[in-house]
Amino acid sequence: MRLHVVYRSHGGENAKGRPDWYDKRVGLESFCRAVEHVRAQRPDADPEVLFLNDGPIPADRLELMRTWGDPVTIDGGSNRRSYLTALGLPRRRRWDDGDLLLLAEDDYLWRPEALTALVDAARDPQHARADYFAPYGDDVPDTGLPARWTRVESTTSTFAARVGALREDERLLWLCALSGGNFDYASCLTLQGRRRFTLREVVEHHDPATGTPAWKSALRRGYLVGMRTAVDVRSLRRPSRRRVLLGAQPALATHMETGWIVPGPWEQIAASPAP
Repeated sequence: MRLHVVYRSHGGENAKGRPDWYDKRVGLESFCRAVEHVRAQRPDADPEVLFLNDGPIPADRLELMRTWGDPVTIDGGSNRRSYLTALGLPRRRRWDDGDLLLLAEDDYLWRPEALTALVDAARDPQHARADYFAPYGDDVPDTGLPARWTRVESTTSTFAARVGALREDERLLWLCALSGGNFDYASCLTLQGRRRFTLREVVEHHDPATGTPAWKSALRRGYLVGMRTAVDVRSLRRPSRRRVLLGAQPALATHMETGWIVPGPWEQIAASPAP
């Protein structure tokens, strides 16, 4: 089993609340330490690291990426589009079905052992039925012990998957990503054979921007009704196609966003020297 990693990055920032120690360079450094760790501890996983950069990236971060992997520049223009580009890589690059792919976002902080623990979890015979793995998940106490893996309801767009399952699920994940709103949650529920949208959510949506022409509002409404209905229909998967999603407890990574930081030694990790 080979490990493939696609680290999606963008040079800009958004208006989300961030902790004092937040910096995309800091997140990248922590990720590279995890790459260093897995290469040393699990060389047979032969990690391949791709940095999928949506637009220009600051020179210092780009230099670090070149040290630890292969930077690839795309012109996606949005988080959703770069995510969809990443989903298609296993098919386009013809990775083996038995390999493991980690999709990572650039506003996360990683434990040094994170990628090693992911490889071990995917190889563990006890997890043979699991196809998806969440390094970031439940808000559980950090005991200082190695992560345990338990079934979880949902995670974010930072997750790992067996390549064969992801290839089979690519169209479903595209559909969920185009259904509006929190597509991470829609994807996780639908993959597990659970309905995402209630009837009310299918027909009622956030109001369009002020000044939007009536015909555009009607078109948007029809589009969302159709897409969300399709997502709910696709959740009716036969039992053999319902995926198992496991999450690490304690988390192997944290989202660097105020209100979504899970327990862990994150300030210490953020202050660690560059690899």
